[in-house]
Amino acid sequence: MRGAAALAAIGALLAAGACGGEAEGDEGGAAVEAGSDAVSEAERLYQMINDSRRIDDELTEIEHRVAKRCLEDAGFSVHDPMVFQETDYAAYGAAGYMTDAPDQAVPAPEAAEQWGFGIWVEFVRDPGNEDLAEELLTPEARAAFNIPEEDYVEPDTGEWEAEGEEYQAAWIEAWTGAPAYDSSVKGPEEDGEAPMGGCELEMVETIYGEPYTVEVEEDGEEGSYTLTHRPSPMAELEEFEDPDALLGRLDGENDAFDSCLIDKGYEGWEIGTDFSPPLWNYFGTMYAPDYFAEYGGEEEIEVPEGPDDVPGDFLGVLELERAMAVDFAACGQESGLRAAVEEGWAAMLVEQYRPIETDMVAWQEEMQGHLDNAQDYLQE
Repeated sequence: MRGAAALAAIGALLAAGACGGEAEGDEGGAAVEAGSDAVSEAERLYQMINDSRRIDDELTEIEHRVAKRCLEDAGFSVHDPMVFQETDYAAYGAAGYMTDAPDQAVPAPEAAEQWGFGIWVEFVRDPGNEDLAEELLTPEARAAFNIPEEDYVEPDTGEWEAEGEEYQAAWIEAWTGAPAYDSSVKGPEEDGEAPMGGCELEMVETIYGEPYTVEVEEDGEEGSYTLTHRPSPMAELEEFEDPDALLGRLDGENDAFDSCLIDKGYEGWEIGTDFSPPLWNYFGTMYAPDYFAEYGGEEEIEVPEGPDDVPGDFLGVLELERAMAVDFAACGQESGLRAAVEEGWAAMLVEQYRPIETDMVAWQEEMQGHLDNAQDYLQE
């Protein structure tokens, strides 16, 4: 794996939210006490994390510009749009340090009143809801639920396809430095096993000096793949998605939350060890009954019975979701669970990211230097 494919793989990791594990050379995150200090520190560190994502976006954009200049100097004016797709990793973390926290069932009161649990977001873009999507997916809602400002649209490949296979094969060879092979199904494709070459290598040498090789070992076998540049230190961390660590930081707030729900008439809605009661299945059958009738949802999940009178329109179901979310939010406040989740998640994040802060700042400075050099090159 090399070049754009390898960068995409690293990019997917960088786009992930809060992470765990130990970066090579650090001593691991020292225990951090949950509280307001942890929250402010988590907010600061998460801004640093998102700044790194933004730099990765800028690097991708300028890599494309430098590479296209090389290809155009070689006589290629039409480019494969699938190779030169832009990234928007920074948009993923726009909602802040709680981006990946398991807090959907314990929304903040103001969020519950405005957006419910956010289940509607997963159905509002279904066919037939176009007007509602435009109305409801405000910039604030998109930021809150990590939705890019513009919905993803497949790159237009019409101009590229119109050039024909002979042009495409020549372009691929100019880009990679290796002859294209005929896949017989998709036409000419680049040889992913070939070493980096062509305009891709020229681009890397122009911006970074040389490619960055990552050595890996899997099942006792050593291998490597090549990136255009040294990845962010975040790439050395492993995601933590197990809520057990967060659960272990609670002091009975989850039990108090469950008791509060029962008192409000929500028996069977216990938050559980994964902080994830079946909200998607419950409201999904109301937002998209045809889909659930055909595919059945996740049958192994036990879902409490819905109301006797289910609204027949999307906005009516949204009102039900908001009302229920307001009750859950009230229990989150009364039990202290919302604050415990926020502060516990903050402490976990600080423990994981503080050890790599120095390396992260150094990486940002190094990459900013490459960006500046590339800008100077493009202005020549």
